Amino acid sequence: MAVTAIDIRVEDVEGATRLLSEAYGWRVLTDDANFGEVDAGGVRIMLSREAMVPWGVTDGIILHHSVEDVVEAARVAEKAGAQLLDGPLRTDWGTETAYLRGPGNVIVSVFRDI
Repeated sequence: MAVTAIDIRVEDVEGATRLLSEAYGWRVLTDDANFGEVDAGGVRIMLSREAMVPWGVTDGIILHHSVEDVVEAARVAEKAGAQLLDGPLRTDWGTETAYLRGPGNVIVSVFRDI
């Protein structure tokens, strides 16, 4: 058994789908005004306005994206419209990372082990 998908509530589904694809190179599987889906290297990230059950605003989730070059990945993400929150920086737990925010407050950490 494995986690294969995560569904995140966002208001701007199309914007979030586009940013995740352009900023991090994740392949778009579905691009609709109410539902978007990207393949993030084996995990599907689903972006939805509504769900089959009641849910609130998304907060407290960070997607971690392993990259070869943190500085370049952060630059590409910013160029695609992500907001740099912090970094690139070295963490106490042995990574170089940068934190970026996109539509719907989706936060992505681009990182590499050092």
